[in-house]
Amino acid sequence: MRLCEWFKKRKNKMNENLHDEQIIKRGLKPVIGIVVTTFDKGGLEQVVLKLYLGYKQQGYQVYMLCQENIIGVMGNEIADGELFVFDSNLKLFLHYLYEKNITLLHYHYNTFGCIEAKARGVHAIYTMHNVYTWKSDAEIMEYSKILNNMDKVLPVSNFVKNYYLSRTGANNDLYVIYNGIDFDEISNDYLPDYLTRRALKLGNEDIVIAFVASFYPVKYQIGMIGVMEKLVIRYPDVKLLFVGNSENEYYQEFLKSYSDSSAKANMQVVPYFEHKYMGAFLRQIVDIFTLPTLQEGCSNAVLEAIYCDKPMVLTDVGNAMDINYLDYCEVVPAAYKNIVNTSNAEILQISLQKDSVNKRHLVEAFSKIIENLDKYKQDAKISGDMKKRFGTELMVQQYIDIINEVTS
Repeated sequence: MRLCEWFKKRKNKMNENLHDEQIIKRGLKPVIGIVVTTFDKGGLEQVVLKLYLGYKQQGYQVYMLCQENIIGVMGNEIADGELFVFDSNLKLFLHYLYEKNITLLHYHYNTFGCIEAKARGVHAIYTMHNVYTWKSDAEIMEYSKILNNMDKVLPVSNFVKNYYLSRTGANNDLYVIYNGIDFDEISNDYLPDYLTRRALKLGNEDIVIAFVASFYPVKYQIGMIGVMEKLVIRYPDVKLLFVGNSENEYYQEFLKSYSDSSAKANMQVVPYFEHKYMGAFLRQIVDIFTLPTLQEGCSNAVLEAIYCDKPMVLTDVGNAMDINYLDYCEVVPAAYKNIVNTSNAEILQISLQKDSVNKRHLVEAFSKIIENLDKYKQDAKISGDMKKRFGTELMVQQYIDIINEVTS
């Protein structure tokens, strides 16, 4: 039987009331295909992996569909036979849906084959992980047309939702689902010798700030150099650790400002380490967490800092605007007036400037915490019940509720 004929017959059957009743009685669940462009390493991959594992734990058959053959260490977590690279081949992609009987696609930063799959009776949901500053007005309008084919579009924060609606004028029924983190992994207390305070040459009296993010223009590590040059004048014992993947061009730009900075003795770049050590690193090494970035979707690093009881200084992007009710979290304006009116070219230009327009706000926010550090640390110790809202279990369950809604 030809592929298109099979999809057509399946769609007709799914519309028959008797068949629908049989599915309900038998308790059949949709077969899920998670669609990504690559599956290398980073915050996005962490979220996608947790969804894959969470769906499987809830009894769903799940496959990982990767458009390009760029697979990192997280690919080892995918069960044999459940990771498929389709190399941008639509025919191959659709055949895999047929072969594995996939009835729902969950897209991440990708829309490949959505229209064709939907035409063949496959359901589709889309997680909107970030704001699309790199898209021109024409590009984002064209993208919104594709997203209109999805059964549900799910932004990861109100910041992302509001940006998309403002730029597109779309009237989609968007439902925010925040990312969740793995509490078990972040609870690990083992820290390798090379990550101890002694190995990092940190004194007992040092106040340690950690900027946890891979080096990219939107993360804006260069701006924090300018902040530190002001901060160390007030507080000579303040140290800043840059923690994140540095395998990209922006890191080379960062080094130009870092190498000749007057605050260089108070800063260091921590070599990349496995994420399983992040919880222990935050609890044992860090006094203050910061993410003064230019744009975010829903930062896992912020959620991990909350779980690890860390005072925080954030810019008002991503999920920062949704957690600014936490009284140990200082949220300052981003380094531009309005993200909706800020182009990608402007973002790139800002990312290279050591002296940002929000530098004074950041210096004052850090100073406020440093002057009252014991109180901020105490306030950061929130209850286990409050932390549950940031966990993987809640995230997975919310997606399952959506899947049940669109496939019922």
